[in-house]
Amino acid sequence: MTACAGAPIEPTGKTTTRPTNTSAASAKTGWEVENSALSANPSLFTKQVSQRYGIPEAYIKNLLDQAQYNERVANLIMPQGPKGRIKRVWPSYRARYVEPVRLRYGTEFWDANRSALNQAERQYGVPAAIIAGIIGVETVYGRYMGSFRMLDALYTLGFNHPDASRPEKSQMFRNQLAALINLDYQGKLSALREEGSFAGATGLPQFMPISILHYAIDGDKNGKIDLRSSQEDAIMSVANFLVKHGWQSNTPVFAPIRLPANAAGLVDGGLEPYLSWSQLQSSGASLSGNSNNNWKSGKQLGVINLPDEIRGQTEYRTVTPNFFAITKYNRSYFYATAVADLAQALAQKQRSKGYAVTYP
Repeated sequence: MTACAGAPIEPTGKTTTRPTNTSAASAKTGWEVENSALSANPSLFTKQVSQRYGIPEAYIKNLLDQAQYNERVANLIMPQGPKGRIKRVWPSYRARYVEPVRLRYGTEFWDANRSALNQAERQYGVPAAIIAGIIGVETVYGRYMGSFRMLDALYTLGFNHPDASRPEKSQMFRNQLAALINLDYQGKLSALREEGSFAGATGLPQFMPISILHYAIDGDKNGKIDLRSSQEDAIMSVANFLVKHGWQSNTPVFAPIRLPANAAGLVDGGLEPYLSWSQLQSSGASLSGNSNNNWKSGKQLGVINLPDEIRGQTEYRTVTPNFFAITKYNRSYFYATAVADLAQALAQKQRSKGYAVTYP
């Protein structure tokens, strides 16, 4: 399950759910429960959510009765280019995120939150630059967090998703809606007031409700989690999410490797590492620069493709498990690479100011 649920230009896959019956789901715990199926029938959905979280059915029904279908949400979740599928153009995508505005605001964010970013890096092993990069790509440091009521967005996409050919999508949003109802019942946020993106993500890091349940952190230690107003909460939550999804400290996102001419054959399009350094060497890869060698010590690698479908060109990079940890935030090679490239540029800005920061 991704932290956010935006609509990247270059998706490499979406989380799917495995249908299970109610009795089987009752034997599951934690994350597995939220990935079990919930009915598209509101009455049965209410009963299932009540059983899942121990919430009175009347409480759930009251919230659902106040949820409203939002036509704009339904339209935004299905973007189309002028002739159908939008062409994937990596240089254009990168230029949207690694650009002067985000670098300026990102530097201001880093300067204002230096202590919290340093603490997150010490505690979780995630470089400050990566945390700042994610928040920059997601919301331009809180400037664009969305104004859709989360309850309406998740209700619309859970029960009236416009892509009827992909029932797993509406299933995913019903699970997120159930988690939102649980957060409301626990008093952690108000389902009637919380706002976010058209896809139901909220706050500076654009967390979905299930991610809030499992990974959000009270970074400022004030007894509550507020991802919209507390920069400390957002910073610690992003770091915690990445670690829980496989982030490895003291390891770069990209391995300094010169790939062979047949690099396209090394790409499997997945979201998990699958190659060893020795396998890459056997395929004709070689080192292209100096860095720490942590990525070579028993760690798995992957080769990703970043196509420019207009010009017929493709960039290839060798990535470590940390790249794949970022794809758990948003399941897109374009997204994860843009985060890492923005992080690198932000780190360079900090170093130019005399700060000893970690390059991602």
